[in-house]
Amino acid sequence: MQINLNHLRIFYYAAREKNLTKAAETLFLTQPAVTMQIKALEQHLEVPLFRKRGKFLELTDEGTVLFKYAEKIFGVVDEMEHSFKGFASLAHGSLVIGTTRSFARYLMPGLLSGYQQKFPGIKVSLEVGSSREIAEGVAAFKYDLAIIGRIPLPSKVKAIPFKPEEFCVVVSPDHPLAKRGTVSWQELEKEPIIIREPGSGSRHLMLSFLASRGVKPSVLVEAGSVEFIKEYVIQSRGISFLYKPEIEREAKMGLLKPLKLVDGPIYIETIIVVPDGVSLSPPSRAFLEQVDKLKS
Repeated sequence: MQINLNHLRIFYYAAREKNLTKAAETLFLTQPAVTMQIKALEQHLEVPLFRKRGKFLELTDEGTVLFKYAEKIFGVVDEMEHSFKGFASLAHGSLVIGTTRSFARYLMPGLLSGYQQKFPGIKVSLEVGSSREIAEGVAAFKYDLAIIGRIPLPSKVKAIPFKPEEFCVVVSPDHPLAKRGTVSWQELEKEPIIIREPGSGSRHLMLSFLASRGVKPSVLVEAGSVEFIKEYVIQSRGISFLYKPEIEREAKMGLLKPLKLVDGPIYIETIIVVPDGVSLSPPSRAFLEQVDKLKS
């Protein structure tokens, strides 16, 4: 039995998107063309692959088995395309970097300005998400590389140490702890804490720090928006743990107060995440070399 790979690719995208319209947009096809190709594949295999659930598609048992194989096949294809991208000249090409929202705002402009001056022909795209989302994106070859805070990483990627970045425990200036010279981690146990969303590197670091010191935090709110967290702290609703550059303006204005901890400043190790066991493209290698020079 020979399967038409074009039919299989269309099936793969339809199953991944769970929607024929979205699959058609991704493949630059019309929806009727996608429907026709999937029907041709079903006729060839003599089994139904989808059932309709409202606006969404649901895989049948046979479709689920086929999708697992298609995922492996096109995973290898993506890896192959990623490797062949390495033959591109540095006079032209592209580099897709994933990072967190905070690092995109405060860390990446300085890193990218020098790179783009040296390699003006390389088109750089910067994508943002949580540390976990970005790491998973590198594993799926969605990004060429990423800069995030250290977290447990998925398989198929490796971490290159970059540099430490300072984080602060912040409170409202009206908070009783704001008037203290130094504060212990144990004193934070009773405080309502506003933390970042699951998958965030700063969340992982904060919870790890607290756990290592035997502190069980009283989590008040989880939020993906730094601005929301800052506003909540300013209103004395709780305390939080934020990247130092994120709170410098509010600290100067007297809206937020970074606490001095008895253990000293808190640092999170930033890492560069790259695919493991795959040749990096010339634009990726050039970026790593540029970063290496900045570190030295």
